[in-house]
Amino acid sequence: MIDLLMPYKSISIIGMDKNVGKTTLLNHLIAGFSARGVSLALTSIGRDGENTDVVTTTPKPRIFVPSGTVVATAEGLLSRCDITQEILGVTSFTTPLGRVVVVRALSAGYVQLAGPSIVAQMADLIKDLPYADKIIVDGALSRKTFADPAITGSVVLCTGGVLSPDMDRVIAQTRHAVDILTLPKPAEDADIIQIDGAVSEGKIKTLITSGQDLRNKVIVAENPTKILVTSGTYEKLLIKGASLAVQNPVNLVAVAINPYSPHHAPFNPAEFLEKVRLALPIPVFDILSENPS
Repeated sequence: MIDLLMPYKSISIIGMDKNVGKTTLLNHLIAGFSARGVSLALTSIGRDGENTDVVTTTPKPRIFVPSGTVVATAEGLLSRCDITQEILGVTSFTTPLGRVVVVRALSAGYVQLAGPSIVAQMADLIKDLPYADKIIVDGALSRKTFADPAITGSVVLCTGGVLSPDMDRVIAQTRHAVDILTLPKPAEDADIIQIDGAVSEGKIKTLITSGQDLRNKVIVAENPTKILVTSGTYEKLLIKGASLAVQNPVNLVAVAINPYSPHHAPFNPAEFLEKVRLALPIPVFDILSENPS
């Protein structure tokens, strides 16, 4: 995973649900990049780094950073970070926990993250973080909009057993998410139908039932995060002879899987990893199984 992400200046971690291993992956990337002498800047959409999830009350891994790491987080969380802090700047972006403040860790320790929750603000914040070799944005629950290519140059998608006790269903849901996130640009000579804003389930269903000849039509969205259709509706669109494309593709580099769930028995890690790798056209990793602590 570290080798795969080394070429990219900025990385988004997005999750299909809670408990899919985003924070575990974040800690893995922090440790891996730091071991190679790569300096990091971190921020988050939503809150991360607390001991217990404030929504589900389930235990969460904390975020550990080495000295020198730059952290952009809400001022209300600075007292909960046990690093020695050098304040680098105070932004105009506000969160429910206060303004976003940029600090450098002068000692190793645990941090809590909470950055902007608006795409444009996050894009601006990243442009103003020239303090590190790489920037990692920790995404929030189901907030795939933060895979927007305007924010980061690469994306890792996290998925796992928490989605369903049925392994095949988890794999199918993940495959659909990957299919959408890896949609290409339309060909120059394509017969396109441009849809501004969200490409919603309702809009696509209306097209399908309109009686319009959709053969060889390409429905084009701004980027994959604007496409909000289920796998069933997407399949019906394909049966009609149409396809989807985007003006600004996302660079989905890898998928990280978590076979465990707080709600049911875990999947067999080796079987889950093998099946997801067979189902997806991009690299797949199980961070915990491949890098046991």
